[in-house]
Amino acid sequence: MTSQTDLPGLDAELEALIRSLHRTAPNRVFSAHYNGARLWVKTVAAPRLRSSVLMQTMIAIAFGLPMLQPARNRGGAQGLVDEAEALRKLAAAGFPVPPVIACTPDWLVLGDAGEALESKLNSLRDRAPDDCWRLIATAGALLARLHGAGLWHGGAQIRNFSWRNDAPGLLDLEDHQLPGMTLHERQARDLLLFVYSLTRYDRNATNPRLPALAADLLRQATPEVRTCIRRLRRRMAWLLALARWLAPHAGRDVRQAAAADAALAAALKD
Repeated sequence: MTSQTDLPGLDAELEALIRSLHRTAPNRVFSAHYNGARLWVKTVAAPRLRSSVLMQTMIAIAFGLPMLQPARNRGGAQGLVDEAEALRKLAAAGFPVPPVIACTPDWLVLGDAGEALESKLNSLRDRAPDDCWRLIATAGALLARLHGAGLWHGGAQIRNFSWRNDAPGLLDLEDHQLPGMTLHERQARDLLLFVYSLTRYDRNATNPRLPALAADLLRQATPEVRTCIRRLRRRMAWLLALARWLAPHAGRDVRQAAAADAALAAALKD
């Protein structure tokens, strides 16, 4: 386990710049320009509400599905260390992630990873859907490669991918720690989050694209990962059926859950 002392610190000039920017930064994550380079700074996050963690844990226990357990995001200085450790692990394995410039009890400073892929997809969704799905497919291929290396993301929604030099990268490893899950459950969780996050780009009901992408991802997954997803769909069948029934009149989360399950069912031929 990496400790704070194992991670690079900040020089005084950069720390002074970050403190100055932080006073007026509207968000927890903000950019800084230093020595001609663009950096990104993350401040400490509050630990998740114990009530929320407890509820999610109870749901996971009730359904017998460890992959539904909450990620361990400890917040504070340790949360920054955990993310820095995850980023360095993936970088050492050859995956495109932002480089860790420094990590202190107050800040995690990362190198620039390019544009958020989600921004590109939002601009292409209506005017160039083929290009939009081509980029989505490259993100899916990166996720499959990550899993093939015996690794996982933890928060593999499309918003946590970047785009630089015509290739995707991985962002935001805050949810990387998933205690109590096997590797297969962690990877199945990644696939579920990824498919769920893509439903809003699949807007042509007569020619949906998501089932084919889901099928491709599942073909590349291990049999154990496919078994995890089948088990989840089987044990939550009544809840998923309710989501499908409510979808036309429900909020976005329910509609996305129903659409994601439909794509997975088609991919699994269930």
